[in-house]
Amino acid sequence: MKKIKDLLKKSEIRTDIPIEKSSYFTSRLLYVSPLLNSDGYYRMILPFLELGTVKGFETRVTSVTKWDFTKKFTIGRDTIKEEEIRWADYIIFPMLTEDYIFLFKAIKVINPEVSLVMDITRQIHTIPKAHVDHDIYSKYDQVQLIKNIAKMDIITTPFKELCKLYREWLTIYGQNHIEVFLLPSLISPIGFEGVSAIAKPQDDKVRIGMIGTIRAAKDFRYFLPLFKRIKETYKDKVELIIFGWDGKNPSGYESLKGIEITFHKSVSFLDYYQTLKNLHLDILLIPMRSLLYYTYANTIKFLEAAAIGVPVIALAHSSFSYEIDDKQNGLLAWKLPEWEEKLIALIEHPKYRKKLGQTAKKWVWNHRVYNEDTLVHFKNIFM
Repeated sequence: MKKIKDLLKKSEIRTDIPIEKSSYFTSRLLYVSPLLNSDGYYRMILPFLELGTVKGFETRVTSVTKWDFTKKFTIGRDTIKEEEIRWADYIIFPMLTEDYIFLFKAIKVINPEVSLVMDITRQIHTIPKAHVDHDIYSKYDQVQLIKNIAKMDIITTPFKELCKLYREWLTIYGQNHIEVFLLPSLISPIGFEGVSAIAKPQDDKVRIGMIGTIRAAKDFRYFLPLFKRIKETYKDKVELIIFGWDGKNPSGYESLKGIEITFHKSVSFLDYYQTLKNLHLDILLIPMRSLLYYTYANTIKFLEAAAIGVPVIALAHSSFSYEIDDKQNGLLAWKLPEWEEKLIALIEHPKYRKKLGQTAKKWVWNHRVYNEDTLVHFKNIFM
């Protein structure tokens, strides 16, 4: 994470803005205001750092700011310098739900040739009432996002289903001129720089982890019967771990009361990889209720676990189905009995568990990193 820490200090952000391109065939990409969270890191910070070393690309980033949930879908009004606008061939924005129409128009006046890009990482328009996200995004957020998108030249998204959805919507809204591209999220050794290994506890426990905040409480509660049966069957031979939450709702009530779970509170993104590795998970569950909404779920948890060799069980018939080849680089499950069957198989067969984790690790470092194959996505969009 050293390079990311340097970005926060702005020591990695170049202040010089060269006028002349290194080559006529070079594409200049300006990433605007990534936050130091998962979306900002995988969708903007890593591309800025990785593409900056690739022939044919020049990259800049306006700033990197620490995670603040109140600024989730906003950027500063004075974020972009006029010289940067003139420099760029593509200006890449995060998903924005505030009114930035004037900014987009001003950019086009300064540089009529620049292409405006918005990276959409989630679907906020048809969230089921049963899901906690339903009350987070107001009607204003939904409408303004569409208005902002209408001013773009290009939309990128990491999910095939989300890509398909926005193509359909843009056709309905008569915005067929806006191109929509699939741009997968990729991992990088950059995130693991300085991450040290600590000794695994000398015991025979199987550590079953889950990652999520209070927003995932309903999903966790849905799986309570499974968790209880696993603890009753295996007792101290297994440890259930939730990383990212203390198990309490805002009033202090313990939402998962009645079952022994080890809770680890969320940490700064700068410490995320180290903490994840220190947990020494043997299995990662990504428990989700069977909702259509999860067709658009972020799959990065699987990629992160695979990167350190932790086998994963995730929801079938969701976006994870595009990343996980069942029983090859991970496991997919639908109803609770299937989750239970596959979890028991991993608990009781350590060799199978290890093999699945190592296969996943090999797969992710071959197919979800910045290499000649995956760079084709960027070249198809920006060159």
